[in-house]
Amino acid sequence: MTMMQKEIIYFGDPMCSWCYGFTGVIQEIRARYCDRAGVRLVMGGLRPDGTHVVDVRYRDFLRGHWQEIGHRTGQPFDLSILDKTGWIYDTEKACRAVVAVRKLRPEAEWAYFAAAQRGFYLANHDPNDPRSFARIAETFGIDQALFLATYADAETIGTTRADFDFARSVGVNSFPTVLLRDGEGLAVLTIGYRPLQALLAPLDAWCS
Repeated sequence: MTMMQKEIIYFGDPMCSWCYGFTGVIQEIRARYCDRAGVRLVMGGLRPDGTHVVDVRYRDFLRGHWQEIGHRTGQPFDLSILDKTGWIYDTEKACRAVVAVRKLRPEAEWAYFAAAQRGFYLANHDPNDPRSFARIAETFGIDQALFLATYADAETIGTTRADFDFARSVGVNSFPTVLLRDGEGLAVLTIGYRPLQALLAPLDAWCS
């Protein structure tokens, strides 16, 4: 098996806070290993059901959770979105936005994923408003109207669900998760956040 037949598969969600904390780690992994293995992004679907209402209790949980992640990972958070309650914590829409960009400009998928994360965690974009994702897409040269049409397309919705189904089919239910695929099958690199230095030795051994 050649190196490029190996694949690093990252399962993430733009509205997963630990995935946001993992941003720098996965970006560095891509930079270091993209010439030795394919690197694939799969939308995991953290909360894709559209029914979880952010009430006072959940808001307070999120605030403490995000502060902990910021402390552990160094990622900055703006907690202003938590000043409001009553909004729906539905991550399907953010995942679908990434899939839409994957269809329209695949070379921008990874960068858009990170931009969507910043949009939610730093700029407090409404995660239930497709226009918020369209405005980010425009910064990547994608016409907003074209993005919105693609975002609403049944094929895009189906592809997003296919990402979720693939994640579940290989036993991935928490994020971030990174699996390694080679001729022997799938192996776990990490389930959950781990710092880069903890992942380099196993990646080097796998790529050798």
